[in-house]
Order: sequence, then structure tokens, then C-alpha cells
Amino acid sequence: MSAVQLPSACAVALKEWATVLEAMARGEQLVLIRKGGLIEPGRGFELAAPAFAFYPTFEHQAVNYLRPPYRGYFEEARQRRAPDGQIRIDLVGVAGSSVQSSDPAMIQRLESFHIYNDAFLTQRLKWQPDQPVTIVVVRVFRLPSSQVLTAAPRYAGCTSWVDLEVPLPVAGAVPVLDEAAFQRRLQALQPLLPS
Repeated sequence: MSAVQLPSACAVALKEWATVLEAMARGEQLVLIRKGGLIEPGRGFELAAPAFAFYPTFEHQAVNYLRPPYRGYFEEARQRRAPDGQIRIDLVGVAGSSVQSSDPAMIQRLESFHIYNDAFLTQRLKWQPDQPVTIVVVRVFRLPSSQVLTAAPRYAGCTSWVDLEVPLPVAGAVPVLDEAAFQRRLQALQPLLPS
């Protein structure tokens, strides 16, 4: 994943646990491990766009699925939560490589790049077992200031992606990890992923 250029705006947002976004904002989580939402068409998780806003969600979030050092992020995310009827967006992401796997050993080797525990990973693999998980390497950027959006009714539900009513401007967003730090992490991650 070479130097990334962000678009001027993101028209779509990816719903992700607010706790995971706390880890991504710190550069601790470098991968998404997804299977897709309950009401999504098709066969599993698919990237809707190469660049996207991160939509923090508290639905289905379970602290017991996080490794102990990261469980405190739930309370931090809860304190930063936007008032009811609003969504606070602080981060945008750019997808790098994407691979699929059903191999528990390979997914377990990625532990240094996410905050989930073994129970979560096992649960992900067992849910819809005919579908592999999708592992997406993501470069995360912080917006210069939080963007607060109205939570449109069509954003609700168990879906991974939402089309934003108005594209979110991302000018001035900066990477949460500088280029050197990101490339070091990426070089450690790449040999662990299937080719």
C-alpha cells in the first residue's frame, strides 16, 4: 500500500464498532475483519468504495469480544458518543489490500493488528460458515474536526454501508500513523496475509 491520496469527499460510510474506531484512531487496529450485515445482499462483505467515512456504531458491540487491554475503549467511545439522532464522524479510511480466509490459524496470527479476542474470531467464523471473513488493510485518517451528521432513518439497520445524504468533505485529514510508522506496521502485516 503506497502513499494514499484521499478524495475531496466521501459519499459512503462504513459502520464499525465505536470501540474499534478508538483503536483505529490510535493506529492500533490496521485491519477490518468483516462478514457483512444481516440484511445485505450478496455473499458476504464487499467494499462499497475505496475511501469511506467511519460511522461509529454501538449496535451489537460486545466488550467481552475484545482483548482485556482494549476494553476501556468502550467507555471512552461512549463518552464521545454524539447525542441521540446524530452521528459524530472523526475518521476516514482508505482500503488497501483485501483477502478472504476461513483459516482460524491465519486469522489468529493477525492479533497484533486488531483488538478482538479469540471468542470473537471464532464466532465470526462460525456465523454463516460457508462464507469466509474478509480482511481489509486500512489506512486511517483523522478529520481536522469532528463532522456531526443527522442520523437519517435510512442509516439504521444491520448493514455495513450507508450512502451519506451529503458527501462528507475530508480536506485536511491527516493519517493517524505517519508514513514511516504505517509502512513498518504494513511490512510486519503483509507476510501474515494469504497471497
